[in-house]
Amino acid sequence: MRVFPFIAATLFFAATTPASAALDLSRAQVEQLENGLTVIVLEERAAPVVSVHTAYRVGGRDDPAGRMGLAHFMEHMAFRQSKNFPGTRLVDSIYSVGGEWHGYTWIDQTNYFATVPKEYLDLLLRIESDRMARLVLADEDVNAETGAVIAEMNSYADDPSALLFDAVLASMFQVHPYRNNTIGYEADVKAIAHADVADFYARHYHPSNAAVAIVGDVDADAVIALAKKRFGKIRARAPATLPPASEPLRRGERRIVLKGGAADRQLFKIAYPAPPARSEDFAAFLVMQKLIGGGSGANFLQNEWGDAVESGARLDGIAEDLATWFIPTADPYVFTVSGSIAAADDTEKPEAAIQSALDALAAAPVTDEELYAARDAARRDLLFDIQTTEDAAHQLAFFDSIGALDRLPALDARLSEVSAADIRRVARAWLREDQRTVGWFMPGNEAAPEEQRFARLLPQAAPRIGKGAPQDATPAPIIAALANGVTAIVQVSPLSPTVSITVIAPGVFSGGGARENAPAPGYTSFNETGLSGELGPMAQRLVDALREAAPASTQPARNDPSARLSQLLDEAKSLGGSSIKSAHPIVIAVSGDIDPEETLGVLNDAFGAMPAAETPAAFMPPGEIESRVETVSGAKAQAALGYVVRAPGGDGADALAWRIALYILAHDYGGRLGAEAISRRGLLYYIGADYAADASTGWVTLSMDVDAEKLGAMRDLLKAELKKLVTTPPTAAEIDEAKRHLVGRRISAAQSNKEIADALAAEWLALGALREPDALKSALAGVSREDVVSILPAFTAGEILIVDVKTDPAQDAP
Repeated sequence: MRVFPFIAATLFFAATTPASAALDLSRAQVEQLENGLTVIVLEERAAPVVSVHTAYRVGGRDDPAGRMGLAHFMEHMAFRQSKNFPGTRLVDSIYSVGGEWHGYTWIDQTNYFATVPKEYLDLLLRIESDRMARLVLADEDVNAETGAVIAEMNSYADDPSALLFDAVLASMFQVHPYRNNTIGYEADVKAIAHADVADFYARHYHPSNAAVAIVGDVDADAVIALAKKRFGKIRARAPATLPPASEPLRRGERRIVLKGGAADRQLFKIAYPAPPARSEDFAAFLVMQKLIGGGSGANFLQNEWGDAVESGARLDGIAEDLATWFIPTADPYVFTVSGSIAAADDTEKPEAAIQSALDALAAAPVTDEELYAARDAARRDLLFDIQTTEDAAHQLAFFDSIGALDRLPALDARLSEVSAADIRRVARAWLREDQRTVGWFMPGNEAAPEEQRFARLLPQAAPRIGKGAPQDATPAPIIAALANGVTAIVQVSPLSPTVSITVIAPGVFSGGGARENAPAPGYTSFNETGLSGELGPMAQRLVDALREAAPASTQPARNDPSARLSQLLDEAKSLGGSSIKSAHPIVIAVSGDIDPEETLGVLNDAFGAMPAAETPAAFMPPGEIESRVETVSGAKAQAALGYVVRAPGGDGADALAWRIALYILAHDYGGRLGAEAISRRGLLYYIGADYAADASTGWVTLSMDVDAEKLGAMRDLLKAELKKLVTTPPTAAEIDEAKRHLVGRRISAAQSNKEIADALAAEWLALGALREPDALKSALAGVSREDVVSILPAFTAGEILIVDVKTDPAQDAP
């Protein structure tokens, strides 16, 4: 990295911005192996990482009657063990090299993906090869996984929006298996036996039913050869028979009403039929969505569960929290409009207003001005679909799994060709009142008995189609001081034609998109993300946000266990910056497709005249932490359990020893606690483990959602594992793995421009500098096993926080 003072007129930067920064999917090479496996490879040299995404063409639509949720259950089993990766090594091997892995099941496919430093590509391919053909499906693992799946299911059971979504879809589709609830129902999940899992695996997990996408700093020809080596000997099987796509003729509107919502709100969800990704109407539908509300492209992960209606759109102002939802699918699916109104409001008014806006699209052509703006906005969204190698691998495998891979590279061109006549056609074909399904979730009695609860899962021979030059490697970040002394960090990133600015201010503030206590307690982060040409307005909006930010006030206690636990964890950390009354930047980080000199000029113009931030030394000292037990009212499926302990700040030897200890105890689904609680006992689904620090103080926190009846067992296990960390200290092998993980995460954790900007700003806050992976590796090498063992008494001396859903909190006192 290079450090410069800020002298706008005379700075010279060797680093330059690529002429066109983007992950170009048209350069991907696609080959089909003799056994039917589709292999997709895209070379991208910008960062020394590689992402692998495997998509199986099997999802909730394939669940057999009486075993709803089996595809999702199989996904869980596929993260357990295999012939060559016993125990928990299918996932721990990725953690151990600093990688990140994910998986999800959706209606059309089941997905497994990971990102690692590039030298570990073969590890990921060996894992995926074993997952495809050599899983070990043990009886005891099926039994343990049942508890974990039900715990995940219950994490959605208190969400009225999720319940309403499932009910609307079950009414929308009478025959098509898209009506299925992807995560399943408790009675069905409990009925899943070893034979069900083994049969499902044999029928659906094989080469001709899968696509493997590989994107990163690789040579495509070498990767294809390696893929043939790892997957080529797996036995070919006939593709699985897909469920029928038929659906009876709809003969009018359908309605459904649920009871039990919040006393002051009525939630609604209106679903219309929508075209699949291969349809000629797909691009026009994306533009239509922008016209009436908003959108976020064609990435299912990015879209999540709805895009907020934008100011000025045709649906704007009809109801609160109004959002639209449209995703790519294999068969015709749904387009939804969701929102809420006050409990006393008339339900007919939003329904009529929404339908009137849709009917207007079918009745008369949109203006050229509207059309061009919507097309440009839809094309702009596509740029945010693919910001990282993981995004690119996801999109390539996802679109292949729904039979639309050839449509993906051409989608931008199709959007630019959408006409006013196309908008009228799709509105008339898909958005008719007599084809809609209307669902309401209204105030009333609390949830039905457990077995009746609904839940859904979030977040489900080809020729070579191109080979071009990958982007150059990413240059080192530039560090400069603005006119007021504020540190500015500029990172040129050629992966995406976007830019992200992150500003960190000492103090705890709300408003203006502020993220309180991020990246560390006592600080607030502000962020803007957009296209590269928008850098100036983005910087000015952040200046305005800082000026308008007000000190955060104490919020009322939340009635949701998980949300209340987050409040308690923040309270335990004492919010050291609460005494600071005005928001001023202490560090600003920018990442994107930018010119460094111009960027520093923009930052200096925008922020250079602002007063310097108060120093962290002015913070109030943290108070004492106390164990705490609370209860929340109402029928809740899950309680929450947390742990908090003060840790060293900065990134010295002590802080590194604490980070090593945290990794060994818990990391997402792994570590000693994760292996015992999730893999062996099925007590819960996920463990949030975090280390947040500035230069002087850090905090270690654990947070987990737990089924109420398992709360006592999970609390006891947490206590036991903390004690065991001292009585059975980490082995040299555990410590070495933790060190590899920390170095690997420094390489592969941040890829999108927002992730990069956030990471650079947080690292500067903690260290007062940026440390390259080799420097981190060297620092970790200086941390001995004795150093780690010496901090364990303090590490395990924190406090347990409980948010229960029982009537008597005393029975769960720590």
